[in-house]
Amino acid sequence: MIFNGKKRAEEIVEQLKEQVQQMEIPPVLAIVLVGDDIVSKKYIQKKIALAAQIGIVVQQVIFPEDITEEKLKSEIDSLNTDDSVAGIIVQLPLPVTINTETILKQVLPRKDVDALGDNPKVLTPVVGAVKDILEENGIGLSDKKIVVVGKGKLVGLPTIAWLKSQNVEVTVIDKNTSDTSEQLLSADIIISGAGHAHFIKPNMITEGVVLLDAGTSEQGGELAGDADPTCAEKCDIFTPVPGGIGPMTVVLIFSNLLALSR
Repeated sequence: MIFNGKKRAEEIVEQLKEQVQQMEIPPVLAIVLVGDDIVSKKYIQKKIALAAQIGIVVQQVIFPEDITEEKLKSEIDSLNTDDSVAGIIVQLPLPVTINTETILKQVLPRKDVDALGDNPKVLTPVVGAVKDILEENGIGLSDKKIVVVGKGKLVGLPTIAWLKSQNVEVTVIDKNTSDTSEQLLSADIIISGAGHAHFIKPNMITEGVVLLDAGTSEQGGELAGDADPTCAEKCDIFTPVPGGIGPMTVVLIFSNLLALSR
């Protein structure tokens, strides 16, 4: 089955709209942008449009590209202590003069909507999407061989951390793994975030596997996932790129916001 992430995202939007309608005051999401990167602005506009659809208020907080790290930390502290702000997103990438990890850790856990700082209270949107897909399709984690491909900060590491919190044994594949094909072939569930276009081929997976592809890269000027699209024929569940996990991640930002604002 090819998973339709756009359809599932639309279902979650309707659920979130109902939740917001039951609130006395809609939550406010602060989005911090440093500089005027065109791609970043485009992503923010998508978030603003979706927020409006759900009924959430977005407050854009824009700073010049030459802002110092200390000044930016101070500004985030102001948002941390502002009771009218329920959640904070720092739009990435930040300028090279600023330590991204330091800034992400500056956001308080109770306002960390992206869950990229220390001790997050919610799952990252990608992990939230993985969890939702598994639960919606009645797929348990026990007695399964689960393979995570890649150890990146956005997909691999938070996915591994979540699985371990569920007391699940995880096999991790990275660029130093010597038996990648063998590990993939014996997997019941594969969660991939390597960012290596179409490197997972049908002959590397077993019939009936669940393949959740959260990897993104470019191939021939188009967005591509880690798995070759022809893998779908062998999978019980296959998330395509684009159209699989991607559409869900933006929506789950707002799901996290509502969870944190309760």
